[in-house]
Amino acid sequence: MAGLTPALFAALLLADRTRGGQSVAAAPRPAAHERFVAAGGLVEPASEARELAATVVGRIVKMNVEEGSHVSAGDTIAEIENDDLKAQMAGAQANLSARENELARLQTGARAQEISAARAELREAEAVAVMARATLERRTALGAKQAVSQEAVDQARADRDTAEAHRDLMAQRLSLLIAPPRVEDVAIAQANLEAARARFAEIAAQFEKTLVRSPIDGVVLKLYRRAGETVSNLPPTPIANVGDLSRLRVRADIDETDVAHIAVGQIVWITADAYRDKRFRGTITHIGFQLGPKNFRREDNPEERVDTKVLEAMIDLEPGAPLPIGLPVDIKTEELQKDAVISDARGSAARNDSAVSFRQALGR
Repeated sequence: MAGLTPALFAALLLADRTRGGQSVAAAPRPAAHERFVAAGGLVEPASEARELAATVVGRIVKMNVEEGSHVSAGDTIAEIENDDLKAQMAGAQANLSARENELARLQTGARAQEISAARAELREAEAVAVMARATLERRTALGAKQAVSQEAVDQARADRDTAEAHRDLMAQRLSLLIAPPRVEDVAIAQANLEAARARFAEIAAQFEKTLVRSPIDGVVLKLYRRAGETVSNLPPTPIANVGDLSRLRVRADIDETDVAHIAVGQIVWITADAYRDKRFRGTITHIGFQLGPKNFRREDNPEERVDTKVLEAMIDLEPGAPLPIGLPVDIKTEELQKDAVISDARGSAARNDSAVSFRQALGR
């Protein structure tokens, strides 16, 4: 122990006690997902590219976009000939308005002016009836005295009856104007209105099928048809491809032998032949649940196996990656964890060397 200072002796003793005089244990094995994994994939919009197709047979009369155009959800991409449906929809709209007005008029009742006019007519009829009654009473009295003929009395009686009948008619007419509508009439008007609405909705639905709309906010990635071309719905004719380029992701094919070594949240690096000096950071956000065939294969590699089962994984790219849709890329998992394991192993070897030196110093 010659030349061994007390401080150095205490440090070596502490290191030896920590290990109980035994050899240093091996470095801990890395977790399963820390194994280096490489795979291939394709760039796509985070919303997935949406292929828009025709649902009716006809000729495209209007294309409202070009490739690269920005669109919002609901924007019309293309319009298929629909002049006949436009005419039918106009007629259905007119019929619907008429039925709506019929029901409203029935529920609202007569106008105030009509009711006022009917009341005035009733008062006039009552006045005429009063005058006719008085005339009849006077002529009846005179007839009893032989002052007027029986014919004059009979005429006065007829005039009274006519005036009273007219008065009753005016009273009934006023009663109809101020009375609420019958339940049956309202039900019929309501049924007519619903039928008109259903007809209009049917034609509007047929018209809507002639409009090819974007389901998302995004960019027109590809146009397959132009104005003047004919499209069909059996099978549906593709017209355009739309995707949201504000966020990109990679659909990766993970080999069946590597599925145990990836995890959601794991960092990966994306490279492509077109960007030899660049790599792009991504994060695994979704891992599939079922193995299946490869989603794609590189045409420039005839030796690539096609019978390999793969598990699909989705990788979100950080914003700003200038990668075109459909670009084949290579995916490699983050290597920092691997480096940490190597550093830990080196540290363990250094501690082992210290323990050996300590035992040598003690003469063991």
